[in-house]
Amino acid sequence: MKFFILVALFAVAAANSYEAPKYEAPKYEAPKYEAPKYEAPKYEAPKYETPKYEAPKYEAPKYETPKYETPKYEAPKYVAPKYETPKYEAPKYEAPKYETPKYETPKYETPKYEAPKYESPKYVAPKYETPKYEAPKYEEVTYAAQPYSFGYDVQDKESYTDFEHNEKSDYNVVTGSYRVVLPDSRVQIVTYKADANGYTADVKYEGEAKYPEYVESQYKAAASYAAPAYKAPEYKKPAYTAPAYTAPAYQAPAYQAPAAYPKY
Repeated sequence: MKFFILVALFAVAAANSYEAPKYEAPKYEAPKYEAPKYEAPKYEAPKYETPKYEAPKYEAPKYETPKYETPKYEAPKYVAPKYETPKYEAPKYEAPKYETPKYETPKYETPKYEAPKYESPKYVAPKYETPKYEAPKYEEVTYAAQPYSFGYDVQDKESYTDFEHNEKSDYNVVTGSYRVVLPDSRVQIVTYKADANGYTADVKYEGEAKYPEYVESQYKAAASYAAPAYKAPEYKKPAYTAPAYTAPAYQAPAYQAPAAYPKY
């Protein structure tokens, strides 16, 4: 009786000293969101490699003689029966189930990321302005009068050319003369002078004009002209001979049976 009273007192003391566990709600930390970095895709042109052609190798089939194996005899093994002791299962004690409060994470909607729009630059054709052409200013160059004198004489019997020219000048007056043989065998002589009053010339002729008599040409055209006869070239069709094709002679490989099978 005293034992039961002591057990009851111990149970009351234990009930008074039991403290329920304190529940602390988990701290919620909002996840940090980092916007993904956009990298422009790199385009690599595919490399094309021409396939290598390898001619098939012909290998003659290898003949292997069959191996004879004698059957192995195995004696039956004796297995003793196994004795299994019965298993004792203690009664299962189920502790009271404690259901933790369900924590539902707030729904976080990821912001929609829109890739930046790339606008290709507009091509503006350059304006071409035609260059302005300015005519160069030409300043007339004046040279001071200089005294000079020259003369030349030409005689060519093959072309019947015969003339002469002489001229001289001081600062103010130019004088000169030229002589030429005309086709009618006369010689024309011109003496001229040029000064501030103008140009004056004195023309003289020497000899008498001679005209040869007209002689009719003795050339007579042929009575009749015959045009050459034109013959079209004859076209001969080339003879085509088909090449002679000879089929290759194929010899089947000779198969030789083994000389004798091994005896077992």
